[in-house]
Amino acid sequence: MTKIRSSLCGMVVLLVLVSGVVTGQDAATASATLDAPTSVNLEYRTFRKWKLTLPEEQWNPVGPGIHFATHGLKWPIAVRGTALQFDADLDGVMDVKIEGDQGLVTLSGKLASGQTWKYTVRVVNKGGWKFAPGGGVVGKIDGTKVTIVDQNGNGRYGDIGEDAMIVGRGKAACFLSKVVSVGGQAYEIDVASDGTSLSYRPYQGETGVLRLDMETKAKVLSAVVKSTDGQFSYELSRAGDGFTVPAGRYALYTGELGISSNRMRMKRGRSKPIIVEAKRELAVEWGGPVKAEFDYARQGGKVGLSPDKVWYYGAKGEEYTAFKPLGKSPKFTFTNRKTGREIATAYFPGTC
Repeated sequence: MTKIRSSLCGMVVLLVLVSGVVTGQDAATASATLDAPTSVNLEYRTFRKWKLTLPEEQWNPVGPGIHFATHGLKWPIAVRGTALQFDADLDGVMDVKIEGDQGLVTLSGKLASGQTWKYTVRVVNKGGWKFAPGGGVVGKIDGTKVTIVDQNGNGRYGDIGEDAMIVGRGKAACFLSKVVSVGGQAYEIDVASDGTSLSYRPYQGETGVLRLDMETKAKVLSAVVKSTDGQFSYELSRAGDGFTVPAGRYALYTGELGISSNRMRMKRGRSKPIIVEAKRELAVEWGGPVKAEFDYARQGGKVGLSPDKVWYYGAKGEEYTAFKPLGKSPKFTFTNRKTGREIATAYFPGTC
């Protein structure tokens, strides 16, 4: 904008030459365009060989039927001897039978819109028939694959902090997060409850970078953190360069380590909250050295201890269960408190 002052007949005239000026209405339109979310379709997929690791897998009783009230769908189920029967397509006929103690069934029905909706369940008979999701919806955020699983089994896909999601091509899921990290960019997302679509836009809040720096000889199969308000969650095992995440307070929720065929679980234990500061990077340093605390009982000159009375804690206070360091029993050393002299050592038989 150029302003020119001139004098004409004793009057001061202000001339304004306008070039490329955006009016208030145009600015509002430009802002709305900039902030408009990108919408993508989601495709339902059945996972016939279940290989996903969920942060909090749930199995729900089948009862007389699987009922998803949100979508107005209920599939009748009947137990006939040792078999479980389904009216899987809601045509009034029990046309699918599961025999044995487990199986996979794809249910289908019509939504109010007339669209056919599918949902696959894994069923098991362990103290009664129960079901869990056997599939999920898949799409892309800025070119990166995203998988969402109805972890709580209520038929909805948009339950932040309850459902599960995988960003990328891994197998370990975190909780469904309000903000996801893709290619160094944080995106706020909104998932349709019927799982048919999601929308995303750049996250406008303050962010930092969170990565995992774990001291262990085991392979980190999963490491899930969740914000203390339940809105954000990330699976860090594949975050070598770090994830861009909303600034705030997080905590370890669950994790899994593997050594050969052995597996051990990881949970918060005594670890303190993780504070991600705006424009700062934080490396989460879990892992060794690991210390054990245990109960023991004296019987005459002997000291006895049991594998189920031992608690293992990592460097930051995180707790490990089913702990099998290098596939062997840990060594327990008993010393005299006054002299520091070693009194005895103990191992659990075989591999603990």
